[in-house]
Amino acid sequence: MLFRLRNTKRQYSIDKGLGKLKTVCNYLRNLKKEDFLKSVKVIRDKLYLNYRLMAILEK
Repeated sequence: MLFRLRNTKRQYSIDKGLGKLKTVCNYLRNLKKEDFLKSVKVIRDKLYLNYRLMAILEK
């Protein structure tokens, strides 16, 4: 799912069945740590950006 979308939120991942809140948070945090995603705080939630996919789509 993450590699098809240019961004995601924790709740989207939970709704798609990737796991419960703690699992999804760890998953997204690890992807950010490994430099697959970047995060941006939007109000009270974080939006995780697939910046490499965004760069491809902008070309």
